[in-house]
Amino acid sequence: MASPLTQIFNRISATLHSSRRNHSPSQRTPRGNINQEKFRCYSVCVARLAIMAMLAILIGLLTLLTWHFTKVYTRTSLNALAYGLRYELLQRPMLRMWKILNSTVEITTSQVKLSEYVIRKYSRAENQAQQIELYEVMRDVTWALFASHKALNSMSIKYRNGFVQAFHRDLRDKNTYYIYSNLYNYTMIGPYDSNQTSSNQGWNDQMIHGNISAIWYREPLDPDTGRKTGKQKEIPPDELLNIAGISQVPDGAASWHVAVSKFTNSPLLSAALPVRDEGGGSIVAVVGVTTALYSVGQLMKELVELHGGHIYLTSQEGWLLATSSSTPLLRNSPSGPTLMMAVDSEDEIIQSGAKWLDKAYGGQLPVNRKLHTAAARLGHERYYIDSFFLNLTRLPMVGVLCIPRKYIMGKVDARAFKTLMILISASVCVLVVGCICIFILTNGVSKEMKLRAELISHYDARRKAEASSNFKSQFLANMSHELRTPMAAVIGLLDILLCDDRLTEEHYSTITQIRRCSTALLRLLNNILDISKVESGKLVLEEAEFDLGRELEGLIDMYSVQCKKHNVETIIDLSDDMPKVVRGDSGRVVQIFANLISNSIKFTTSGYIIVRGWCENLKSLSDNENFYVDQKALWSAFQKRLKRQGLHEKNTSCKNDNTMILYFEVEDTGCGIDPSKWESVFESFEQADPSTTRLHGGTGLGLCIVRSLVNKMGGEIKVVKKNGSGTLMQLYLLLSTPPDIPRESYRLKFSQLNLKVVLALNGTMSRTILSKWLLKLGVPIWEANEWNELTRVLQEIFKPTNYSKKNEFFLIVVDIGLLNLSTDIWKEQLNFLDTFKKVAKFGWVLNHDTSNTIKIELRRRGHLLMVNGPLYKAKMIQIIEAVKKETSPELTVNTEQLTFFKDAEEAINDEEKGKIGKKCLEGLRILLAEDTPVLQRVASIMLEQMGATVVVVGDGAQAVEALNKSADWTADCTADCTPYDLVLMDCQMPKMDGYEATKAIRRAEMESESESGSHIPIVALTAHAMSSDEAKCLEVGMDAYLTKPIDCKLMVSTILSLTKTQEADDN
Repeated sequence: MASPLTQIFNRISATLHSSRRNHSPSQRTPRGNINQEKFRCYSVCVARLAIMAMLAILIGLLTLLTWHFTKVYTRTSLNALAYGLRYELLQRPMLRMWKILNSTVEITTSQVKLSEYVIRKYSRAENQAQQIELYEVMRDVTWALFASHKALNSMSIKYRNGFVQAFHRDLRDKNTYYIYSNLYNYTMIGPYDSNQTSSNQGWNDQMIHGNISAIWYREPLDPDTGRKTGKQKEIPPDELLNIAGISQVPDGAASWHVAVSKFTNSPLLSAALPVRDEGGGSIVAVVGVTTALYSVGQLMKELVELHGGHIYLTSQEGWLLATSSSTPLLRNSPSGPTLMMAVDSEDEIIQSGAKWLDKAYGGQLPVNRKLHTAAARLGHERYYIDSFFLNLTRLPMVGVLCIPRKYIMGKVDARAFKTLMILISASVCVLVVGCICIFILTNGVSKEMKLRAELISHYDARRKAEASSNFKSQFLANMSHELRTPMAAVIGLLDILLCDDRLTEEHYSTITQIRRCSTALLRLLNNILDISKVESGKLVLEEAEFDLGRELEGLIDMYSVQCKKHNVETIIDLSDDMPKVVRGDSGRVVQIFANLISNSIKFTTSGYIIVRGWCENLKSLSDNENFYVDQKALWSAFQKRLKRQGLHEKNTSCKNDNTMILYFEVEDTGCGIDPSKWESVFESFEQADPSTTRLHGGTGLGLCIVRSLVNKMGGEIKVVKKNGSGTLMQLYLLLSTPPDIPRESYRLKFSQLNLKVVLALNGTMSRTILSKWLLKLGVPIWEANEWNELTRVLQEIFKPTNYSKKNEFFLIVVDIGLLNLSTDIWKEQLNFLDTFKKVAKFGWVLNHDTSNTIKIELRRRGHLLMVNGPLYKAKMIQIIEAVKKETSPELTVNTEQLTFFKDAEEAINDEEKGKIGKKCLEGLRILLAEDTPVLQRVASIMLEQMGATVVVVGDGAQAVEALNKSADWTADCTADCTPYDLVLMDCQMPKMDGYEATKAIRRAEMESESESGSHIPIVALTAHAMSSDEAKCLEVGMDAYLTKPIDCKLMVSTILSLTKTQEADDN
């Protein structure tokens, strides 16, 4: 049964739907239907939520208003009562302070009057006896006043001539003392102007505590009669009490100041008044009266015990004078007790209150203003803080009262909180009941509408994901095209240079090295294109046989040029049992080690970078102490590999598949990686150190791609602890080997040749590795790392007593860096080595920048065996085999990595062999459609070198026009021939791109099919390298697809296959 609310919702929905139909176009789009369904799904839910929200707001406002007005009324009444109580508490210490001040003023004024009377009476003393009588009378008068006021701490009078008389009560031992100094001048001659500076010797305050020549005495007195009760005792100036001086009355007026004494734990309030002469013009003495503030503190304690809280008195600067707590008021220092700031008080509340006042007023309290606050938070509680200001001459004082709020408003706050909780609970109950009623009344919403809403949200999410993926793919495609275009020009020009027969060996080697670097850049571009596949897990590995050792050695050769400039050794150390040929994706394997080596080069400034490798059969897997392998993960990866190869029967596949575990280590002596970053460096956009990132650059994707590729090949990679500086990365790969290919990469057994080798190399690590390897094979080794050591070794070896010519074969491998190439001394060094040519063979290790002058000189002297550094096992094997072949011509030697000096006959033979196959495109007429001038030149030269005739056009429209002209020419020609045998078509060109041009050409062919029936092969030549680009090219009617940079061999084979097919169709 439908409820009234449900009917209302249906009417609202119908009204809104009708309005949307009135404003929508006559023909609905799918997007409009989706929006309507979405609105229909959410309309009832929005209405339900709106009613619930309004109900909650109404109940909440009523609750808050009720609680607020009740609380405000109660607090206003109690705050008025609390203010009256706090005002009364503040008035009592203030009245006590005024009493102390008035009493002190009266005593000080009386002492001044009496002193002026006595001094005037004895102002015209005729002899020293009368002067002494003056001081005795002053002593009696001062004692009378001091004894009549027990609250005084001390009373002193300092005369103009420096003489001091003082009485002091020690509150600790309850004794009374008379303190005075010795006197050399008894007269007070000469007036003193109050405007004089403190440098006047008689009135300088420093004469009291700093006068080393003065002698101070203290004698005990009877506290009632003032008579002497003991002997006088000489005391140091440090034990003097506070004595008022001229500095405290600089303008001749009375003043107040706070003093401290080692004889009391409380600060002292001191008043100072000047004593003038008979005319009232000059000051002849200063009277000081000191009163302890102990009674003020006692009154504060009594008030606190009765009402709670804290009361304290400070100076305007913040010095603590009296408190209601028992914490110390003074601080001990090497020079004696000093005043303590209120912010440094040991009482937490006083300290927090002082800090709060400093923060509220910026360290400067307002003068003649009272402060009242009821919301100061001190510690974990809130306090009332009230203050009053007492303005004394040169000593303004501030009194502060801190009362916890809970003592006055605690019960009110607690009851207010309980009231609020009761009201909130009642409101929540009413709200819950109301929401349940609304939910029950609006429960007519169908489940179909909810499902539609979910489907719509899923559809929108999928559409956004597809759009994002399309944008990313389009970006990668455009980036690929823009980067491949200049790369195609660079690699094409290098290929043209490599085909030049006039290149010397040095030029050929240099260009080959540049070609390898260009290939590495092309691999990097392919990695960027494949990063999306790595992230989505759709990366597909190729399965092909390749020479693993040769690929790694090529990497070392390529990076050695860069490392040589930084004085870094690049070394490869592969074990003898490593398989020569393996099955896998050679490009991805090379990518792994290229990223690791280039990463090591960035962070290594000296030392070496070494790549080690060894292997183990999966069937005979054993525990390795230095290399941990998760065998469960390894077998899981092995089974996935078998499934990928289509081997479903486990037992049969294990017997037929020769799977090997290839272990590798890449070690360097760079700055190393922090152990906390050993795992994070393999994540995307992560670097070991941001500072080195700014120094060396990089995107942080290299090691992430490496880990993905290693895991894809069934292996793992990690950073392990290394002895010394640098980084050590360990990884293993799961690759298979063909069963019919032997692992040995060389034929000769050096131990049977009676071979002896002298290694004179600069690199310490490479020399050590080669020495250990040769010694393991049974070959005697001598090492040298600089020229003098080499000369000593050779002279020692070829001594007549040590050298025997019987069946001994010596090989001396010399690094060109051992020669002094900066001067002409290297020629003399060669002369020395030439003396051993009859008894030994020489092999030279050259650098990439070794000059032609040195190479020509070596060839002239007969040193024809030269190899480019670095030197590793494979090159060493070829050197030994090549040298041995000279003495045993029947041996077959592979010397592909060696550099020899060819004679004229060999050069002619090579030239004739090189011409074979160069004219394989002779007779073909090819139309090239390319908009980039450099690529036009590169492709034209390549094709013309192959014997083809090339016609170049700059866009698709010109290509269509050229083919139309050729068709007209064919129609008029009596001979059965085709002007163009093939078209190389770039896909992205101005005016008309390759796709539109191909469509136009195919339409023209279809129109003229009944007449001629010719079909011109069109090959796409583009920088777009995505998988979808090839399908697009074939879809528009192209016959083949080639990517830039241009692979000459692949282009020739494609052209030949299409033209031969065309000829067969024509026949």
